Amino acid sequence: MPSDTHKGHGFRKELISMLLDLRPRFLRFPGGCFVEGEWLINAFRWKEIIGPWEQRPGHFGDVWHYWTDDGLGYYEFLQLAEDLDATPIWVVNIGISHHDKINISDIAPLVEDILDSLEFAKGSAESKWGSVRASMGHPEPFLVKYVALGNEDCVFSFYREHYLEFYTAIKEAYPDIQIISNCVGSRVRLDHPADLYDFHIYKNSTWVFLNKTMFDNVPRTGPKRCLLVSMLL
Repeated sequence: MPSDTHKGHGFRKELISMLLDLRPRFLRFPGGCFVEGEWLINAFRWKEIIGPWEQRPGHFGDVWHYWTDDGLGYYEFLQLAEDLDATPIWVVNIGISHHDKINISDIAPLVEDILDSLEFAKGSAESKWGSVRASMGHPEPFLVKYVALGNEDCVFSFYREHYLEFYTAIKEAYPDIQIISNCVGSRVRLDHPADLYDFHIYKNSTWVFLNKTMFDNVPRTGPKRCLLVSMLL
């Protein structure tokens, strides 16, 4: 890890300079499939990636087949969003991977874990997890307003049941948080409450331009669209 970094936050100065030139409006982290894992044993776990870098156990990213030392952790993502003046979008695992899931009867500890992650980001310096953040050098809360519940998990019939457990708990503890659903609500009304919904596409630029009017007739009330595009050149 370089010793001379942007604000001492671990990122090379020339990298941050290029990111600042892009002027991103938001930063969605820690990613998509990376959050879930092919199997839950390899899912992203935020409590294992805070604290001294050399003490982080790391984990195998089994979707993309590489080992990560998790030097870029939850705290560093929050710092990066702040340094870029970008709105952070925190993507959380709701007990679903590509191939297995946590039974809904056993979901409570994971719900509590996500509430802990929000206390780490938004809690006062006197709170349990806010004090951990403060001890790392950031006594003031981070401005986290958006949480995405899962990544592209709407394909599973049990997504709604899992989603509602997290939605209800987060809204009760943090009513200001805007919740993003994985289910697209542009053609069919969502069967669950949401502030926004993901619309993920993996298309080339021609497809994007041909479908530029796709949302013209979508009602302007209800959940808003959160458009995420992966361009295939």
